[in-house]
Amino acid sequence: MKKLFQHSEENPFHISVGVVLVNDEGKILVHKTDSTTIPEKFAHLLGGLDKAYILMRESLENDETLEQCVARGLREEFGAEGELVKYLGAISTPVAARARVFEKTTLYFLARLQRQGPRPMDDEESFTELVWMEPAELISTMKTQGTQANREDLNESKIIETYVKYK
Repeated sequence: MKKLFQHSEENPFHISVGVVLVNDEGKILVHKTDSTTIPEKFAHLLGGLDKAYILMRESLENDETLEQCVARGLREEFGAEGELVKYLGAISTPVAARARVFEKTTLYFLARLQRQGPRPMDDEESFTELVWMEPAELISTMKTQGTQANREDLNESKIIETYVKYK
C-alpha cells in the first residue's frame, strides 16, 4: 500500500504528530540524542549537533487517526500512556535526509502522563536517552540548538511556549 503521509521519491511531503508529555511535576519528557550513540541512518536527526533534545514525534500511518498515532508514539518511544489534552500547534520545515529534501509538518499535542512502564527496546529510536526537563530549561535548550543546527525543526521551543502559556 502506498504511504500517503510519509515522504518518498514521488511525495515530497511528510506528516507526523508530536507530543508534549507532562508528568505530575510539570516536567516534559524528551529524547536526548547523542552523536556517539546514534546509528548512522539516523545521524541526520542531529542536524550537525553533537547532541539534541527532541519531543516525541511519530509518523502518521495511512489507517490511523491523530489520536491513535499519539497513543502509538507514546507507547513505542516512551513506554508510556497519556491522556490527550489539547492541540498545541504545528511546525512545518524543509528537511534534508539521505540526499533528499522534503517538507515535514508535525502537529503537536499536549498529553498528561497516566502510566509509564519499560521502554520497548525493539523500537528503532531506543538508542536515545529519555530525560524529564523543566519547561523553561527545555525552551532555552531548544532555542540554542535551533540557532546551531542545520535543521529548523530542532527548535520546538514555540510549542513548549504555547504549552506554558495555555496550560
